[in-house]
Amino acid sequence: MPRFYFDFRSDGRIVVDDVGTEFPSLEEAYLDACQSALEISFEKLRIRSDPHLDSVEILDARRRPLMQVPFSDVLRPKPSRSRARQDQWIGIVSSYQQQLTRGKRLKAEIGEELKKMNTTFGAIRANLERLK
Repeated sequence: MPRFYFDFRSDGRIVVDDVGTEFPSLEEAYLDACQSALEISFEKLRIRSDPHLDSVEILDARRRPLMQVPFSDVLRPKPSRSRARQDQWIGIVSSYQQQLTRGKRLKAEIGEELKKMNTTFGAIRANLERLK
């Protein structure tokens, strides 16, 4: 199982993880880092310290950086599903309105072209009648 290290960054200081922890995947390590970020944030908020600029850096077994987890991302509330769904419907309705407007404009343009064609065909018919 791969070993991951979690270095904590706060106020320009770095607390280095010398031990590391084994996880089945980077995703599992990320979820653990998010949970740790929440727990550390709660502790910092209790002592009236702002955790929003803190972060956890996830490193691989060779201590190469894999991912940065800003506390601000973990603390930011996710939009509710109903809000996301509402935004999706607003986008769909807006797209529909744009397509409808475009369709009306194209219909008017085609109507004008048909009028021109009818005028042209009328002139052609008149010329054919004169030739007979």
